[in-house]
Amino acid sequence: MLAFGLMLVPLSLKGQNSGEADSLTYIKVLVKDAHTGAPISAAQARTLNFPAAGTTNDEGVMNIGVVSLNDVLEVRAYFYDPAEVPLRGRTEVEVSLFPEFFSDFVSEEEGLLGKTRASHNMLSSRKLKAHDPLMAVSADALIQSYAGGEIRSISRSGTSGIGNAMFIRGFNSVNMNSQPLIVVDGVILNTFYNEASLHQGYFGNKLADIDVNDIESINLLKDGSGLYGSKGANGVIDIRTRRGKSMVTKIEFNAFGGVTQRSGSDIPMMDGDAYRIYTSELLGTTNLSASDISELPFLQGDPSAIGYNRYHNNTDWNDEVYRNGIVHGYNIGVDGGDERALYAFSIGYMGETGVVKNTNMERLSTRFNADFNLSDYIDLGLNVGFSNVDRDLLDDGVNFYTSPTYLARIKSPFLNPYTYTTGGTETSIYENSDIFGISNPTGVIGFALNTNKHYRLNVGMRPSFKLTPELTLSTLFDYSLDKNKETYYSPKDVVALRKIEGFGMSENVFRSQVIRNIAMYDDTRLEYKKILDGRHRINGVLGWRYLFNDYRLEYGEGHNSGSNQKRNLMNELEFRQIIGVNSSSKYMSTYLNADYSLDNKYFLSLAAAMDGSSKFGKETIGGIQFLDRSWALFPSVNAGWLISSESFMGNRSLLNHLKLRLGYSITGNDDIDPYASHTYLTSTRYLDRANGLVIGNMGNEQVQWETTSKMNVGLDAQVFNNRLALNVDFYQNQTKDLLALRAYPEVLGQGFYWNNEGELQNTGVELVANWKILNFNQFKWELGASVGHYQNEITSLPEGRFITSIFGAEILTSEGQAAGVFYGYKTNGVISSEEEVMANPTYRIDDVSGAYYLFTPGDVAFVDQVEDGVIDEKDKQVIGDPNPDFYGSFSTRMGLGNFTLSALFNFSYGNEIYNYLRSNLESGKDFSNQTVTMLDRWTAEGQPATQPRAVFGDPMGNSRFSDRWIEDGSFLRFKTLTLSYKIPVNTQAFEAIEIWASGNNLWTLTDYLGTDPEVSAGNAVLYQGIDRGFLPGTKSFVVGVKLNL
Repeated sequence: MLAFGLMLVPLSLKGQNSGEADSLTYIKVLVKDAHTGAPISAAQARTLNFPAAGTTNDEGVMNIGVVSLNDVLEVRAYFYDPAEVPLRGRTEVEVSLFPEFFSDFVSEEEGLLGKTRASHNMLSSRKLKAHDPLMAVSADALIQSYAGGEIRSISRSGTSGIGNAMFIRGFNSVNMNSQPLIVVDGVILNTFYNEASLHQGYFGNKLADIDVNDIESINLLKDGSGLYGSKGANGVIDIRTRRGKSMVTKIEFNAFGGVTQRSGSDIPMMDGDAYRIYTSELLGTTNLSASDISELPFLQGDPSAIGYNRYHNNTDWNDEVYRNGIVHGYNIGVDGGDERALYAFSIGYMGETGVVKNTNMERLSTRFNADFNLSDYIDLGLNVGFSNVDRDLLDDGVNFYTSPTYLARIKSPFLNPYTYTTGGTETSIYENSDIFGISNPTGVIGFALNTNKHYRLNVGMRPSFKLTPELTLSTLFDYSLDKNKETYYSPKDVVALRKIEGFGMSENVFRSQVIRNIAMYDDTRLEYKKILDGRHRINGVLGWRYLFNDYRLEYGEGHNSGSNQKRNLMNELEFRQIIGVNSSSKYMSTYLNADYSLDNKYFLSLAAAMDGSSKFGKETIGGIQFLDRSWALFPSVNAGWLISSESFMGNRSLLNHLKLRLGYSITGNDDIDPYASHTYLTSTRYLDRANGLVIGNMGNEQVQWETTSKMNVGLDAQVFNNRLALNVDFYQNQTKDLLALRAYPEVLGQGFYWNNEGELQNTGVELVANWKILNFNQFKWELGASVGHYQNEITSLPEGRFITSIFGAEILTSEGQAAGVFYGYKTNGVISSEEEVMANPTYRIDDVSGAYYLFTPGDVAFVDQVEDGVIDEKDKQVIGDPNPDFYGSFSTRMGLGNFTLSALFNFSYGNEIYNYLRSNLESGKDFSNQTVTMLDRWTAEGQPATQPRAVFGDPMGNSRFSDRWIEDGSFLRFKTLTLSYKIPVNTQAFEAIEIWASGNNLWTLTDYLGTDPEVSAGNAVLYQGIDRGFLPGTKSFVVGVKLNL
């Protein structure tokens, strides 16, 4: 009610309406080029509070009547960046404009409630827009390129369009989603972060549905997202697609093509001879006798022996798996209209053959946006979009059965992908899995029938009714349909046998999954806008938002078809199961917002949202009970002071813009399972013979949203005649009611339930800078940088701590620690001699028998933290932190005549990585091929070695989770280099022609031993900083053309 009252109070203020001003003061404005000093004709200027405007003459001069000399002047001219200039009581103002080559730091921002000018903005937000041609599959690539310090964007892998894991200002949760809310053209996008794929290493990315050529702007809202209530805790990425702006018909055509290559430092593996020695040594630690080992075929050195050709090769399995890819894309957009309607239509295609054989991606998308002026009082907006994305996929990352990229590393190099005849001639028939139980990656690729087909349709309408000059009623309705169909096949013979619990040995498997989600969204709002006396500006909004999601999944799986030609869910399968999931959720929010500004110097914004959701329990502790439901209240307040408009600043040419921002907001995170608060039954199958029902969940009626309070202090400045722009923000986010799994009493026969408990805090700073270094007639140069730093700490946890096991690692969640820290053993090299053993004997206790086993020469020297002579759980400690000390990006951009050269770098410093890939490739416990580092393994008494002895099964646990696998993940990456040239056009057929060439992921400086230091094992917080061995980011070389007609 406070916010609504603020909307009404100014109606009683004394004074004249802006349209009734009877006294004006005329000011003289001179607009000139910032470099040459030459006057700029036809430049337009207007004041922000009182609707006064003017246009410069040939001398660059105009006279404008203003109500207040405390107003702010906005100046624009074709081919120049706009500027906002505070009058500060002056009647003569000189304005210098920079050519549009430079970045726009004072442009209009597309905020939650529409456009707001930079001087009015009180929130910590930033508008992103590409200034140079860029080959990007989705919007997250643009975000990573242009806002590296404001949003930590981590590429998931080199698979095309797979997207990035994105985090704004650290982690605001531990177990729930901590990635930002995505809003596209005002509609909340369901990102399906928790949606499982049939293909290991693949993550759905809904941003890949949008062609980047269709994106008009991306606005990052980092605080003050209270209007999104229980969905705004992790910040908001607001994407706006192109709309018609002019009645003049304009056609834009973009095309690019190029090649992609596997990037990252390759991990050197043992060759055939070294691997043969390793396997012989490993076999010596098994139950086989020396005579049995000597008779194994791969140890026979006689070329005339049967099977010699099969076991005496030196295969580079990378050549069997990888290739150079080809990428190409096309987009044509048409904008235009008349006095009654403006439209923007586009259609685009992108195709890429992946760097892994038999992987591909194709996307076809089209979009139509229109704005109709039906009358003086009624407008109608229309958004229609459709995309179809087809992918051929393969498993990726550490997978001993079906991941070609991993199998290429662990497969024996002395084997061959194809069989030999008895005469020693190679055939075209794939070899089966080998005697070590390792699959044939060439066969996995050859028999692949692994697809992912996704399409999305959305239709949105926004009628708007102008009830009075100050009051507007509008409603945005959107319908979207997402459908994703996957097929997966693991072939017979070439893949090693697997044991399926409850069934037996699986020779081959076929899986099918279809996911369909229908979303209906409505946002109805009443907006009030008023300007009084040319000094008071009031904007108010009262709104209602509703979102309905209907989710359905159909899954089928079958084993042992008997042939690689039978790849479907047919009746002859030995084992088959069919699963279905139906799920729905409803969300409703009522929100208020009131913005007030005085003299365009003092700004205040009050907002509140009250949310209800079917996900919330009915007995939440932190909610408001209404209509037999729990509702959450999320207020926020933001204030700004445009210091540079104060009269005491005088006519300071060095300081052009200075604004202080303060904000506090309470937001929420409703990423809860739709039925976490409900008790329900689920079907089960017993011994593959009978169906029945069991309790699927025992609901917790008190489960609710996580609550995050945000405090922000920001300062924006432009100095030296707008040459240097700085934005700095200090923030603190405090999250309470963290969702965590609690165990039911064992007597109930149930596992876990969700419960709200615990608190965490993020404190940090962000800095964005842009420096227009040189601005000569033919040469221009600017630098940009974006740097972020945060400290994450769990401040309260009723259980004290809990440990989560992920890929062999233990992730500690504990009071006083950051989220996601690694918890394990510290090491001190390798024990080299009996003398070292006797000087400091330590033991391992067998979990079953309780027997003590002494660590001997060749074992890892684990640190006995509690000094009791036993290496066990008590010796574990924090051994690494995936959170960086600093992260960000910096860029440089130079223009010489019609040429433009730009370069972009991104970096991360101080974060640590659990190298899960290396922990498998240097385990020394099985017959997987090992890295060349294992050549320095211990083999004899007194030998100094960096790696422990090779022992089958690793009985002493030398490869256990320890700091052996924790590495410094700091890196500096040369992300993009782009050269473009604008061809002079002297014909009416073309308005502009630009050609360009770009290289991506060109070079990385790092001490990390993996293929790529930019790693994310999944979307969840606890999966960050874990290297699962996914395909590293690809290197690409692309050329393109942009035509404007």
